[in-house]
Amino acid sequence: MALNFRGAEAVVTEISWAGKSAISKFRNPRGYRHPDLDEKLIRERLRNEARLLEKSAEADLPVPSLYSVNLNGTLIMEKIEGPSLEEYLKSNNDLSKISDLGHLLSNIHASGIVHGDPTSSNFIVSSKLYAIDFGLGSVDDSDEARATDIRVLLESLEGHHSDLNCRDTLLAAYSKWNNSGPVLERLRVIELRGRYNLMRG
Repeated sequence: MALNFRGAEAVVTEISWAGKSAISKFRNPRGYRHPDLDEKLIRERLRNEARLLEKSAEADLPVPSLYSVNLNGTLIMEKIEGPSLEEYLKSNNDLSKISDLGHLLSNIHASGIVHGDPTSSNFIVSSKLYAIDFGLGSVDDSDEARATDIRVLLESLEGHHSDLNCRDTLLAAYSKWNNSGPVLERLRVIELRGRYNLMRG
């Protein structure tokens, strides 16, 4: 058993499951919440992430296979071998992966899912590009939610990989989706709104 990541919301550990490498994701109890409320929130978020993984798999999206759900707060899922996209881009000046990323995000959105936290650390470069960690995701087909997803991703890429100028490549790939127009227009509005608020201080 090897600890991979300990965050505010979950502890991610590599384990063996039925003779295969797997990932255990355990949602931390939060001491500042009432125990009954904490248990309810953990169960709701656990079920939500499991549903999103199942819905993604049904849409043939590249996501980890879900092996087990334990309502004590644990998901067991397939371990995808490979570096995170963030790690990969630090040593590979490869804009083709950014194009793959734009295409994958559009497919996620076309399936009625919003990832919720689409940073470059939540995609794995393997035989293809995989999306992981739907813990903040939701079933949502609104242009606002989809555009917010894109904005989070762009901010992640600009913050960690500013030397690659990923924006144009990402948006060009995303725009190949037939329903991308209203989403990209909403993105423009969101970004203008952000700049206006910044100017106002």
